[in-house]
Amino acid sequence: MGIGATAAICSVIEGVLLNPFPYKNANRLATPSILFPDQVTITKFPVPVFLDFKEQNRTFEGVIGLAYTSVHLRGSGETEEFSGGWVTPNTFDFLGIEPILGRRITQQDGKPGSPPVFVMSYTLWSKLFNRDPKILGATLTLNGTPRTLVAIMPPRFRFGDCEVWLPLELNPSTFITGFGLQPNELWMVGRLKSGVSLQAASVDLGVVAKRLEKMYPAWFRAGYRLDANSLTSESVGRFKVTIFFMIAAVCMLLLIACSNVANLLLSRATVREKEIVIRASVGATQSRLVRQLLVESCLLAAASCLAGCLCAFFGLKLLVASIPPDIVPSEVVIALRPVTLLIALGISAVVTLFCGLVPALHVVRRDLHTGLTGSARGISGEFRHGKLRSGLVVGEVALSIVLLIATGLMVRTLQALEQADIGFNPVNVVYAQLSFPEGPYDTAEEKRAFFRKTLDRVAAIPGTTAVTEATSFPPYSFGWTEVVVPGKTHSGSWGTTFDLCSEGYFQTLNRNLLRGRLLSRSEVESASHVTVINQTFARSYFGNENPIGQRIKFSTFEEYATDWPRDAYFEIIGEIADGRNSGLQDAPRPEVYLPYTVTGTGPRGIMVRTGQNSNSILASLRQEIAAVGPDVAVSDAGSIESFLGRWYYAGPRFTLIILGTFGVTGLLLVLIGIFSVMSYVVSLQTHEIGIRMALGAQRNDVLRMVLKRGLALILAGTMAGLVASLATFRRKIARSE
Repeated sequence: MGIGATAAICSVIEGVLLNPFPYKNANRLATPSILFPDQVTITKFPVPVFLDFKEQNRTFEGVIGLAYTSVHLRGSGETEEFSGGWVTPNTFDFLGIEPILGRRITQQDGKPGSPPVFVMSYTLWSKLFNRDPKILGATLTLNGTPRTLVAIMPPRFRFGDCEVWLPLELNPSTFITGFGLQPNELWMVGRLKSGVSLQAASVDLGVVAKRLEKMYPAWFRAGYRLDANSLTSESVGRFKVTIFFMIAAVCMLLLIACSNVANLLLSRATVREKEIVIRASVGATQSRLVRQLLVESCLLAAASCLAGCLCAFFGLKLLVASIPPDIVPSEVVIALRPVTLLIALGISAVVTLFCGLVPALHVVRRDLHTGLTGSARGISGEFRHGKLRSGLVVGEVALSIVLLIATGLMVRTLQALEQADIGFNPVNVVYAQLSFPEGPYDTAEEKRAFFRKTLDRVAAIPGTTAVTEATSFPPYSFGWTEVVVPGKTHSGSWGTTFDLCSEGYFQTLNRNLLRGRLLSRSEVESASHVTVINQTFARSYFGNENPIGQRIKFSTFEEYATDWPRDAYFEIIGEIADGRNSGLQDAPRPEVYLPYTVTGTGPRGIMVRTGQNSNSILASLRQEIAAVGPDVAVSDAGSIESFLGRWYYAGPRFTLIILGTFGVTGLLLVLIGIFSVMSYVVSLQTHEIGIRMALGAQRNDVLRMVLKRGLALILAGTMAGLVASLATFRRKIARSE
């Protein structure tokens, strides 16, 4: 069990941390980001900034960029939408991956006037065309443009988690449309020069950024910090903590197993003392005796290694199946590999030495005369001298207690997450993330016409109690803009997250109004310059002053939303109670709610509150959307509760499952170990127990004597485990209390 669990976790480490990407020199791939004092992070840059970083840096030997976009393919039924990306033409050469069919995209493919081409993922090829090789070279209409399929990529190639890649040559005047609140932005990935550290790359890009601050103040605000992070760290950051928990748990489980086996072998070797002494008396040297016992342990370890590999094979399948979706990159493959099996062999060798050498040395160092003349009466005192066995039992119990306390703390963490006041009611609320084709729905008026008709139709669905348009779904708001409050002086920049929504937003989520009023239908229809703010916004920028009636301006919008009203001030008409808008564990940020009709820029979706099972309305919601806009794709849909479970509860639940499994397994091993040791001790004391009973001792007296000794070991181990847990989890325990 110990070897199997360790081999399985080593497979996870190798697949997720050491070799998550199949790209050339993947360990040197890095991606820059900008961090602000208000905890906002920017990971994508405008085209001119990307080009300046690419051309002026001195630490990367190559740079590629990807701009996310939605790809629409109109079939016989409703429009299908896939995640896509505009990529610099050097992307495939840079990553060093050959297609399984066709050719790589070249520099010529990205030049203006070149025949439009695209590349497809293996997953999409299998889904749409059942892996038919004849599809290569076919022309498909993507986003209204006929494009030729020139390559099918291998299963592990999912750069940017996209299904389709489109080539695009960049210049400072290039404008890339796509989803997101800020179009024309690229995710940048570079390969560090040999010997260059991430810190050096951060400093180098920081020098370039310094020259761009005045030209792009929205991306280089006061107090920013530019960091270059490894692609692995950026992609699997959420899973790292879970992996560390898994490593610690499996190490404890292996130690418990080793201690258990060592204890059993020590007891077995003690029983064989006469045999060992006789061998020594007829000429066997200590080294020969140690070799004999080690060979026996080696045979046991070899059998354990084989059984452990089988446990790892089947256990890994269960482990991979239970890993939450979207928590590791699509390229990651977790499987038993030769290096993992070598690790299992290495563990077996260590176990052989640990479990076999100590008992062997203990036996061969015994006095020959005592061993030859010893009897049951002599051996009966073995328990009093079995400090090593007692120490191993205490250690097992202590490790088991640490595992169980870690599991208990994770239970408390999950309960705290699920019971936290998130400021809105997710029960019976469904969402649909929409993806619009380029052209027909670009302006604010076109989006207003689409949503008004769609919202009215959805509101008529039986069981619907409220419906709204929204740019993002709780508990996270993705938009961010600088805010200007007339008459307020301050150092640094003020910013706020925002939602573009319709009048039904607050009723759909059961948000509580504190003062003022909410958005009205007429204000949304006329794109009035009004806004509702949350408590944190009011507290941060107005203090104890009443914000109702105050006017504020959102300066960043004017930089990337071409249809945003210029120099517009918005009147605050209401204040609502805080709701989580930066995840479940972080405090709410300042937030404003604006009529979605003021701009056509940004992602859009729909949320619906029902009076019944939320999943029952999803099919009707899709039908109504398709009826109004047949070319509008639903890229994601489900209930808000399932959304929370997938993104915020799934990770802690997975960690709880791992810790709980290891904790229960460790406890069972401890119980087996204590039982076997006490059984051995009692067998050695049979003669002594017989004498005690002959002298008048009762059964209860004998039972108390044995239980006292066993409980002493358990209590000692429990105390040691509690002390170790307190030292390890002190802060966690304090927070949970």
